Amino acid sequence: MSQPILIAGAGPVGLTLACELVRHGLEVRIVERNAQATNKSKALVLWPRTLELLEKAGMVQPFLEAGTPIAGISIFENPEKRLAHVTFDDLKSPFPYVVGIPQYTTERLLAQRLKDLGVEVERCVEVVSIEQHDHHITVNLRHADGRTEVTETSWLPACDGARSTVRRQLGVRLEGETVEQEFAMIDCDVAGLPLYDEVVAFTSGLGLAAFFPIAPPRMRIICLRADCGSQATPPEPTMEEMEQELVSRGLSQLRISNPHWLAAFRINERHAKSYRHGRVLLAGDSAHVHSPVGGQGMNTGMQDAFNLAWKLALVQKGQVPESWVDSYSQERQPVGAAVVQKTGKARQVITLRHPVATAVRNKLMSLLTSFDFVRHKITEEASELAIKYPRSPLNREVHQGHSAWLLGQGIHPGDRAPDGALARGNVFTRVFELMQDTRFHLVLLSGVSHKPLDGALDCANWTSQHFGDSLGVHWIGHQAENLPNLPSAWWDETTTIHKEYGAADPTLYLIRPDGYVAFRCQPATRSDLEKYLADMGLHPPQFAEINDRQTPIEGKI
Repeated sequence: MSQPILIAGAGPVGLTLACELVRHGLEVRIVERNAQATNKSKALVLWPRTLELLEKAGMVQPFLEAGTPIAGISIFENPEKRLAHVTFDDLKSPFPYVVGIPQYTTERLLAQRLKDLGVEVERCVEVVSIEQHDHHITVNLRHADGRTEVTETSWLPACDGARSTVRRQLGVRLEGETVEQEFAMIDCDVAGLPLYDEVVAFTSGLGLAAFFPIAPPRMRIICLRADCGSQATPPEPTMEEMEQELVSRGLSQLRISNPHWLAAFRINERHAKSYRHGRVLLAGDSAHVHSPVGGQGMNTGMQDAFNLAWKLALVQKGQVPESWVDSYSQERQPVGAAVVQKTGKARQVITLRHPVATAVRNKLMSLLTSFDFVRHKITEEASELAIKYPRSPLNREVHQGHSAWLLGQGIHPGDRAPDGALARGNVFTRVFELMQDTRFHLVLLSGVSHKPLDGALDCANWTSQHFGDSLGVHWIGHQAENLPNLPSAWWDETTTIHKEYGAADPTLYLIRPDGYVAFRCQPATRSDLEKYLADMGLHPPQFAEINDRQTPIEGKI
């Protein structure tokens, strides 16, 4: 590690990436062309998967305290007739709800976290030009006083938004289209809504009017305008226009007051074909822009950052080959493309205006959401718990077909590792709590078939001996009285975790630092684990005795 990693852009994505890189032990600079952080609410929600990743990073609590829980989504045909209702309380997550929180609060909390880690955002500093080399990038920066600075960095994450200067320096375009529709928006106090702890939407022949909780009674209202103007920037609405939008949709019983922000926008549905361009890495809006339907944008960008940080850290420390950085684009680009596609389809559905089309849509919506499995599918997709990386080059599994019938029903490489309750005597924990650090974690499950455990124990002992504290090792058994003498051995009282992980026989899972499965093997076999680690180029760090404890230092064995 020579130069600090330079991050362009200090919005939620850049700040998340900076926090994560520092947490993983890297030096960071983060520059932002704007003089001040945003004072606009902009992105409004944090979904359960983002909350899980914030918890893993040790910083979720301030967001929970500052935000407003959102319990579900209700769609009404009129104030008396609800067409659809979904809630998040059946999600298998420590956070079975959505947190409503203005973007300026999200940025403030992330910036404070970064400051606590010893790094401050350098404002009024803009990337002017870049020059790529084999092992570094030369970056020209311009400061507020006009002074220019030439610096070098090993990697340049571009988190500088939809109009990314860095991306334009590369000549990379976002593929897609600008939608010929205009939306008017206001953040204000609202009286007369049927619910204040849910997203509430009303359908009509004029298009949807949607209400998003900020800090009730303050809500965000978004309405589709009747016509799309020819101006490049749509004119800002007035209070009178927003009141008329509600009246024209039969919502005259609602009263709005105390406007905090009025804005209008058009929607771009575009994404980059690749997120890696040499040593430049696109993340967030610099890589994908789309409809705000579903509130996926900021969360997708923050998850870009969580995916990228640990890979850059391993590469910088020499513990994996540089090719691991390629997996960032290979994993996240399909996610960004899917978000653009899905939110685009959702936008088309909710903006229907033809009477026959809207009538058919409303009947189908009411019918489909009457089924539990459909409601669960909607919330699992919206919550981003369903995001997975099935084609990641980091994935592998080894199993014997005849004995792995349950494994086939368990989570696969590239899937999010599920949470679950664990016990050891009078001590209780969760799977996620075992993994709240920056390491890979080897999870060994005893299986429910009473097969010999020698192979799984061999995996545990070998990993502890060769990787020390740099890789977490956890045993999960289904019988409290038969737990082995290991530092982290736990009882799966209801065998729920064994079922989630498909552990019929003794099974191992290698969980990545971002909480996704990299490798699974049934029965647990040390040779297969060793081969995976060797093939991936994942090396244990060297160890040195410092202050009477083993502390990893950079380098390979």
